[in-house]
Amino acid sequence: MNYDVAVIGAGPAGSTIAFYLTLKGLSVCLIDKKRQIGYPLQCAGILSRHIVKLNDLPERLILNKVKGAFLHTDNYTLNVQKDYEAAYIIDRVAYDEYLFNRAIDNGANFINQKAINYDLDEGEVYLQNGEIIKSNVIVGCEGYNSLLSHHMGNTQSNFNASQILVKISKDTINKFRNSSKNNEDYVDTYLREDILPGFLWIIPIQDDLYRIGLFSNDSHKIQGSILNDFLNENFEYELIEKYKGFIPIFDEKNKLVDRRGVLIGDSAAQVKPTSGGGLLLAFDACRIACEHIYKAVDEEDINYLNKYQDEFLDKYLKEFKYQFKVHKTLNMLSNDDFDYLFKKLKENDCEELISTYGDMDNQSVIIKEFIKRGLIFKIIPKFLFKKVSKIFGF
Repeated sequence: MNYDVAVIGAGPAGSTIAFYLTLKGLSVCLIDKKRQIGYPLQCAGILSRHIVKLNDLPERLILNKVKGAFLHTDNYTLNVQKDYEAAYIIDRVAYDEYLFNRAIDNGANFINQKAINYDLDEGEVYLQNGEIIKSNVIVGCEGYNSLLSHHMGNTQSNFNASQILVKISKDTINKFRNSSKNNEDYVDTYLREDILPGFLWIIPIQDDLYRIGLFSNDSHKIQGSILNDFLNENFEYELIEKYKGFIPIFDEKNKLVDRRGVLIGDSAAQVKPTSGGGLLLAFDACRIACEHIYKAVDEEDINYLNKYQDEFLDKYLKEFKYQFKVHKTLNMLSNDDFDYLFKKLKENDCEELISTYGDMDNQSVIIKEFIKRGLIFKIIPKFLFKKVSKIFGF
């Protein structure tokens, strides 16, 4: 079976690149071992409003819209908000299904098999049933622990992530927030030294349902214990469902392109270092890769594929490096340091500043604003000045 492009993985990235390439008139197959696309859920399901610039999102798949956040340490809470809806809480399983059906409806051929090996020189995909798919380009969208990435010689590492779907009364949530308002359009994040460099989140869905989760270096078992303790200490709740997943860690030394192979999304670890979110990055990578894949096929020159890696890194590498600096800084802080940081943020009226300049897709914006205004020296514990200055180069 011969195709212009073989896409491995029918998740959101795979389905999106398959759709884009069929729009270009290329023959595309979409290979995935799953019988039910979208399962199991491995995502917090919150996307910034910029999603509408990068991909279709039907209104019916939006479960909630949020405009603010409560940011917590053990003893302090910051309240930040936008004047507009800043993010959407989505039905992630249904969204995966929507993107998959869109690709199939536009001409992509679905092959319900597991890819077990590749020949990147010949463009061959070996399936578990013994069949061989021949293509000009192989696009790896397999997600975490990508086999295609392994064939490229990449080193892959990850954080673990755990999440629980629970039912909690709004009064209980407001008590946790120390708020008398019924803020259904707010998310919560919690900074704790025992889960660094990750954090804990509370995401409101609808009808008293919340996704509560975290990512960290801990095992899923330890994360489960942390979540159970957190819930038992703070809420009366009804447990609905548990999920677990993996968040790949970006490494600029890894290849996005090798011979006839291309990586997109979690397979390429195209994930924000600070938040673990990657869907918007993956969609933009699909847009970038599509043009270069089309040229490589149309002009029968796979060297065009290398321009995808160049363009993606030109656009995002600087931001990634900045977010890794934030990681490095947070890793030095204890729970007492986080309390000190939040206390100083309140004393310096920084909630309004964060509300104005905070961007869930580009965290470097607010950090640069703190540095420019000299606030960074007012909020960081003094004994860390030299270390933080060295990390950020000021």
